[in-house]
Amino acid sequence: MFSKIGIFAKYNGIQSWEVIDKLILYFQEKDKRVLLDQRSCSDFPIDRYGIERLERSELLETIDFAIVVGGDGTFLDVARSIVNYNIPILGINLGRLGFLTDVSPDTMLDTLDEVLADDYQCEERTLLKVVIKKDGETLFEEVAFNDVVLHKNDSPRMIEFETFVDNRFLNSQRSDGLIVSTPTGSTAYSLSAGGPIVDAGLNVISLVSINPHTMSNRPVVVSGDSEVLIRPHANCCSVASIICDGQRSFQFMAHYETIVTRHPNFIKMVHPKNHDHYELLRAKLNWGQKL
Repeated sequence: MFSKIGIFAKYNGIQSWEVIDKLILYFQEKDKRVLLDQRSCSDFPIDRYGIERLERSELLETIDFAIVVGGDGTFLDVARSIVNYNIPILGINLGRLGFLTDVSPDTMLDTLDEVLADDYQCEERTLLKVVIKKDGETLFEEVAFNDVVLHKNDSPRMIEFETFVDNRFLNSQRSDGLIVSTPTGSTAYSLSAGGPIVDAGLNVISLVSINPHTMSNRPVVVSGDSEVLIRPHANCCSVASIICDGQRSFQFMAHYETIVTRHPNFIKMVHPKNHDHYELLRAKLNWGQKL
């Protein structure tokens, strides 16, 4: 039974205050301890509620259930922080698409009644770990819930790089970049670039090129246990970036190596008991509409 609830929100998003107010009052009525994330709820007026705001690292050591109020971008930020703490997480959607934050504010209290009654769905989602090295020295290390993207910087020139899977040479290409995606991320940037929609329960990694120079270049799906290595071509003089979930980035240059693997831990996503991922896809992608 969850007893210590952590609430995370869209950064200083006053539009989330009404929802946070309802959540606090709901959980206090249920005799639950409610804590707010200092990083994302710093402006929320807490005096009237008698609750605390904690720095994220301390908050994650304290809570046993996390609620994200915002859009998918907010959820991604929290997911990267929470992955090492084995804390179930539920998303309340204030954004537009809501592939991750799939609970409506209108039905959230009914959903929370089910959660507190232990009548809900919980699924494990994979993340990626990315390490950038030069001459064996680690320069950058991060996790990604949706994708790790190699993307050219503001230049009309393509970038040239090679891709290896488990130390086996896959291909060499000239393009605007490469998306290394989890199944969760298959409905994000990867989808826009022509990648496949992947069932979220599969243990795979998708490799999707961005505007490749050759028409024969197609998305590749490999085992989730694989190690993907991206290396700039020896003749490449362009500068690019490695971007995690569209939020964390690092400059990628000649002689750098980017290594992407599945993160050893999972995100535990909480859904309403009647959650149907395919129904969500139909709603968000306008499938099944009458022609």
